[in-house]
Amino acid sequence: MTQETAPSIVVVGSGLAGFGVLRELRKLSPEARLVLVTLEDGHFYSKPALSTALAKGKTAKTLVTTPAEKMVANLKLDARIGREAEAIDRAGKALLTTGGPIRYDSLVLATGALPFRPQIGGEAAHRAIAVNQLDHYDRFRTELPDGARVLILGSGLVGTEFANDLVTNGYKPIVVDMLPLPLAQLVPPAVGENVRDALSAEGVEWHLGRKVETIDYLQPAPGYVATLDDGTVIEADIVLSAVGLRPNVALAKDAGLDIGMGIKVNECGQTSDPDIYAIGDCAEYQHGLAAYVTPIMAAARGIAPSALGTATEIRFPPLSVQVKTTLHPINLLPPKRDLPGEWQVVADDAAGSKHVFVDQDGIVRGYVLTRDKCEERMEMDKLVGEPA
Repeated sequence: MTQETAPSIVVVGSGLAGFGVLRELRKLSPEARLVLVTLEDGHFYSKPALSTALAKGKTAKTLVTTPAEKMVANLKLDARIGREAEAIDRAGKALLTTGGPIRYDSLVLATGALPFRPQIGGEAAHRAIAVNQLDHYDRFRTELPDGARVLILGSGLVGTEFANDLVTNGYKPIVVDMLPLPLAQLVPPAVGENVRDALSAEGVEWHLGRKVETIDYLQPAPGYVATLDDGTVIEADIVLSAVGLRPNVALAKDAGLDIGMGIKVNECGQTSDPDIYAIGDCAEYQHGLAAYVTPIMAAARGIAPSALGTATEIRFPPLSVQVKTTLHPINLLPPKRDLPGEWQVVADDAAGSKHVFVDQDGIVRGYVLTRDKCEERMEMDKLVGEPA
């Protein structure tokens, strides 16, 4: 293939999904023109590491595993760093950016997800920091005083991991969530209780089943004061928002692509426009959202050949997750949201616990392992889809 006929593939986003598909594209096509468009700095880093970076002594700078310049050189990219993707001209097959239009043969949207902002009153509610990318973490570390009281909004995966990371490094986390237990949407109640108790024993303060009504500036000293729906008043040096993420679908929606919870894609990662693909946190696969590392890498291996003209079905392995709570380690494979069924206890002893989620037909659709039983992860992956 000559340079004149080499395909032009444009990727929007420089996270794991964007760089993951760029790596696969370059493996398959040394001659393709690969264009990266990103508003970020273009450095490569592990986003899941943000919630455990304190324990590892990481700054925003040291979290970078490969600088942008090296990524660009290694993958031979036409990089448009600091450029915003403003619109998609589907008829003209061009991505419109703040640096001008870029023509594409295939376009890959790796736009990620945006932090959800709950409705909270008070003059300082806007100061809550949602750590979802490197510059957010940089601000968090910069504003975090030694030994700070940190108000964490949300006790899901990210909020609980941050609470674990903070309390094991001399900080004082105070976690507020409307749900009754941490990780309530991922694990059975007994596991949530164990996580709560393990972190409480080290100093995490929980206000579960409660809602933050207002966040105001603390007077006269620096800091913040939050008022809960039961009248409880909490003083904190910094506020961390970890109430969840929403797929970033704005660019795709404005272009008229099919949108559900995320950008809808088929078995090859194609959107409703056959020349446009979506991957990662912004994509809604046929089984739903899959905002973790394993499905992103699997999707990249399917989307790259498809974008180059060879339709390839994405093969997802078991989508298990390691919860980075060192005070109570957990490996889990969550069942599909709203799937009818129940959690069953398989084992619960000094080494930890093992739970399986069994659907109405008696088939295992998910599991949770804790502590030493986390080592059984591969064995449990094989069990999923089998009768209980």
